Amino acid sequence: MAFLKNRYFLLFTLFLLMLIDGQFSYLMSSVFTYHVTISSHLLLLAIIYFYHNQTKYFTIFSSLFLGGLYDIYYLNRIGIVILLLPFLVIFTNSITKTIFSSNFQTLTFFIIVLFMFEIVGDVCAVLLGMTTLTIANFIAYGFAPTLIFNILLYLIFQKLFKKVYFNA
Repeated sequence: MAFLKNRYFLLFTLFLLMLIDGQFSYLMSSVFTYHVTISSHLLLLAIIYFYHNQTKYFTIFSSLFLGGLYDIYYLNRIGIVILLLPFLVIFTNSITKTIFSSNFQTLTFFIIVLFMFEIVGDVCAVLLGMTTLTIANFIAYGFAPTLIFNILLYLIFQKLFKKVYFNA
């Protein structure tokens, strides 16, 4: 059972969650019209629980590694998530354990992390010329459905992720 709490094994499960996120996102976006894009962020939910109490060097190097894999797999270029994910992980690591005492506080923190990931990622994509979508269209057709879907995922998976990743 100690193997399941090994941080390197849990880091591998974060990679698997990244792949599962892609499948959830594809499934949900194919259910709705082509204007609506829904992104699953189970990876961010697991990261909130996993990185809150890790060492500084493990946090930075593993988040750089995961960010690089995310960039290559989803964006076909390195640049956005490889920089954004370490900042979010350092932000998560700096939060005290008291934020996890209440489900409402954790949900609020998850919404903040999700907001930062989506909005900063979209602004970077616009600046790099990867998208021409306006911020109003992004919020209406991308961020709002993504936020609602991820709140539902939080309500479903929160207890499981807290049990698996918290204090690992």
